[in-house]
Amino acid sequence: MNNLFFDYILLRHEDKEFPVSSASTVSGDPAWYATEYLKDTLSALPSEGKALPFRLTLGFPEAVREKIGSAFSDNEEAYAVEVREDAVELYGATERGLIYAVSTVKLLFRDGIFETLFLYDYPDKSVRGYRVFTPGEQNFDDFRSMVDFLVLYKFNTIIIEVGGAMQYEKHPEVNAKWVEFCEEMHRSPYETDRVEHKTYPWTKNAIHADNGGGGYISKAQLKELVGYCRRRGFEVIPEVPSLSHCDYIVQSHPELNERVEDAYPDHYCPSNPASYELLFELQDEIIEVFEPKFMNIGHDEAYTMCCCPRCKGKNPVDLYIADITKINDRLNSIGIRAMMWCEKTYEVRLPNGWPIGGVGNMMVDIPRLLECADRIPASVILLDWYWVHATPEMQQKNIDRGHDMLYGNVNAAHIKEYRRRPKEIAGGFVSNWGSFEPEYMQRNVQNFDLTSTAYVFWSKTYDTADQSALLPKVTDVLAANYKDGLGKNVIRVLHTTDYSVATRHFYDGYYITDEEWLLGNYEVCYDDGTTALLPVKYGYNIKGSDLKVSQGADYTSVIGACKPCLTENGMTFEAYYSDPHPDRMILSMTYKPIKHASVTLLEYGRA
Repeated sequence: MNNLFFDYILLRHEDKEFPVSSASTVSGDPAWYATEYLKDTLSALPSEGKALPFRLTLGFPEAVREKIGSAFSDNEEAYAVEVREDAVELYGATERGLIYAVSTVKLLFRDGIFETLFLYDYPDKSVRGYRVFTPGEQNFDDFRSMVDFLVLYKFNTIIIEVGGAMQYEKHPEVNAKWVEFCEEMHRSPYETDRVEHKTYPWTKNAIHADNGGGGYISKAQLKELVGYCRRRGFEVIPEVPSLSHCDYIVQSHPELNERVEDAYPDHYCPSNPASYELLFELQDEIIEVFEPKFMNIGHDEAYTMCCCPRCKGKNPVDLYIADITKINDRLNSIGIRAMMWCEKTYEVRLPNGWPIGGVGNMMVDIPRLLECADRIPASVILLDWYWVHATPEMQQKNIDRGHDMLYGNVNAAHIKEYRRRPKEIAGGFVSNWGSFEPEYMQRNVQNFDLTSTAYVFWSKTYDTADQSALLPKVTDVLAANYKDGLGKNVIRVLHTTDYSVATRHFYDGYYITDEEWLLGNYEVCYDDGTTALLPVKYGYNIKGSDLKVSQGADYTSVIGACKPCLTENGMTFEAYYSDPHPDRMILSMTYKPIKHASVTLLEYGRA
């Protein structure tokens, strides 16, 4: 079976192929999203083939349970798909399970050729999430496409950072200052780097200037986007940064700033009651929109403590815990459970001895907060974005303290000693700190991390030793997704370059420009004399191919728009373009340079 990506439990596979037509019918409750989703999926099939009945069934009839046998699990997200030559049956333990059954049909049979089989599956991890910014108006379609991608790969939770990106009725000054701040941070691709790392002797928070697309959207618009997610089976959680990452608060209310000498403040004063009056009023408006069961209260990168006149001389751990407790108690009183980033609970040092996590570092004015670990209220869910540094034993300590834990900022395929990690860690979140636009999603390795993590969190057997086998699977599926998105008229190019520069991710106000990344174009000449230009963009559809330069280099940022292939002659890149004139014959393709970079065109033609 060509499109087998997930480790499904294949109970029967007879390898009988037959085409299925878009004229196939769907029976299922019209109120279910799975019914709508299945109709849309079938409408994309070719018109030729068998017109079969597709039936959606909530729950597993006894006869189906008997077919599943000992593989059956009492899991609320379990589903089964049975393809016969006379009908297709889809079963789900819940409506969410039915959605995953439809996603499986879409993944396996996107070319319209079905195979007789019976498969069953359920996830290994119960929380499979994505942490994102609020989109700006210009990115609503990109946001919806991202959500649909998550549906296809069977995620179930989304955290949306709000900050200054939602319009506040009671505090319009927060939005006004947020826009002004973001405009300043977007003056150049390197402005945030200057402010964060090259202006002050103390450590500052990352600047989330891409939140809201650098602006804000109305409550009604955000509520519609939340509804779009919930309709598709997602738990939707607002992230409301508190204490740290609070530039959206203290930029407009400098009287609450913890470090008065900072022109770009990012922490509020935890000793000032006015900080909480404002925070809770903003929370109330966010709660009105999300109606959440959970709220991420942030608290990562808490670097600025005990600096203002109110806080000087106090114990930073006491202030940190008092702030968490105050917010947690308030949320609990209205039926909302808090979660927070938990790097401060870890005693971690880098190989060079540099202290990070909760250890503190007075050289760059970071307070020690490690003693908070035993004092965070046990009801708070801990989001572990330090899993690269934390050992299984460190994570187990937090669980033994009574906390539920989830991974954050994760590509699950990169977790070392994966099966040694505490089983109580119920999953986690891939994190996006930039744009949803397709090129950013690829180059920021979001598509790669999401697809890898989906595989790992559904697999009952994956372990770290399987990582090398997973990479080509992910590469193939992302290349196929990209080509499918271009439609039927695709030009395939095989090329290399000896150009090599360092690439990075595009977030915190750092964005992609053609001036920096466009090497040149391929000029396509057609038989009627017309021409077209196809861009050759470094880090997007080509990368350095010299193994002496690029040995061990990370090629994941190009996977999608192209497919990297290691050969005896070095790394080559199979790139894909939409053909602007598919009805005309291609006579030639010639590279037209813009930068002083050697690009070698090895092959070209229609895919």
